[in-house]
Amino acid sequence: MSLSTKAQIHTFFSPDDDTQKVFLDFIRSTKQHLRIAIYSLHLPPLVDELIQLHRSGVDIALVCDHSQAEGKYEHPEIQQLHVAGVPLVVGTSQKHKIMHHKFTVKDKVSVESGSWNFSLSASQESNYFDVVESTDRATLFLSKWQEMWNWISKNEPQLENRV
Repeated sequence: MSLSTKAQIHTFFSPDDDTQKVFLDFIRSTKQHLRIAIYSLHLPPLVDELIQLHRSGVDIALVCDHSQAEGKYEHPEIQQLHVAGVPLVVGTSQKHKIMHHKFTVKDKVSVESGSWNFSLSASQESNYFDVVESTDRATLFLSKWQEMWNWISKNEPQLENRV
């Protein structure tokens, strides 16, 4: 898969930019639809925002990496999302032992992606993410997200039982 498109792009670098604030503002501005694929999730304010958005009727779903979801810090947050009824799958990738993506698609138009994990430490380390406003890019990322969701749901149900 590849894509060439005209798009509006905003790039943020940590620790120079307040990446956590920018990212949480991005999430808070979701109106209807949110899809996340994330390797490492340890950001309590994000978990709270996701649960609040879910309860307000926003269509949210996550694909999370199994090795990180079982981690000391990540597992309680994954469990909190699961208990709140936020749809998520935990697994690997089709061709590797980890799901290493880090992206969010908001309202089928905006894509956040980069090296920045959704963690407390990510904003203190050298990381970056882009926010790209492009329906073409969003469609591409949603397609990849759905492919991962379907594959994990079909091929790795045993990993779901660990959540």
